[in-house]
Amino acid sequence: MIKIVKYIDIHKAIVKRIRSKFSKIVFSTDIEKAIQRPSFFIDFDNIKATDFMNEAQDRNLTVRIYYFSSTIDKNKSELLKMQDDLIELFLENNFLTVDKNINIEIDELDLSVVDKVLHCYFDIKISENYRRDKGSIDTGGNIVIDPITGEIIHPDSKDLMQELELKEKE
Repeated sequence: MIKIVKYIDIHKAIVKRIRSKFSKIVFSTDIEKAIQRPSFFIDFDNIKATDFMNEAQDRNLTVRIYYFSSTIDKNKSELLKMQDDLIELFLENNFLTVDKNINIEIDELDLSVVDKVLHCYFDIKISENYRRDKGSIDTGGNIVIDPITGEIIHPDSKDLMQELELKEKE
């Protein structure tokens, strides 16, 4: 069975990647309340899922990683070092392993400091095939799609029907 990647699995893979280098830094779950320092906060934004020809699901999302330095003030050198570390973690090793069969490529990081908090953004694009029934797909009209070949069959067309009969005899 084909497993569609879950957002929680992507989140866990990001946490695992960050913890591989920063095992002692905590992850905040609510930045509206008091923030423990130093800490990371991960958020997903701009999530978009679309169907591709009734065969696959295409998904795009922006991953936002916020780093709250150990101190609120005088943190410039710490934030610069963390920018280098995040580039190393996510761009130099740009395949994020979600599970043994799924690796997601990260091809660009957007880093900035806003209100003395480091913001690291990157986009993820995923395209996965659906698990579908092997029977023919009837579109409700005269067009039928062969599920094996993906070819469109026009049953009213004598030429196409004769061509199909010849292929069957071969």
